[in-house]
Amino acid sequence: MNVDALSGAELKKKLFRIYNEVNKDIYGFGVVEIKIDMTPDFIMFFGKHNRVHALRVLEKRYIVLKQSVDQALFQEFKLLLRQKLNEELELYPAAILRDYETNSQIAVTVVVLRNNL
Repeated sequence: MNVDALSGAELKKKLFRIYNEVNKDIYGFGVVEIKIDMTPDFIMFFGKHNRVHALRVLEKRYIVLKQSVDQALFQEFKLLLRQKLNEELELYPAAILRDYETNSQIAVTVVVLRNNL
């Protein structure tokens, strides 16, 4: 589906669904809250997430292992998000940037687009 055929509200709904599906596929559950901002060059997802319990356990004694697991999960998240954006919306990111702050449980994902929205 080409994004040109969608209104801004419809596009945000589809982006929310895609982001939430990717989160469920990678982490086993959806987001608690999400805000999506768009410009012609970027899509920004601001999400409140539940922390994966196993990662909380690892933080106590295995910080380096926990950081490695976090990075691996981030990479898998970005790969799956890129794939779904390509297939479902014909969007082709030049880059996807992601970070998560454990204390606030907030993740920010920035999709830098090749083709303008």
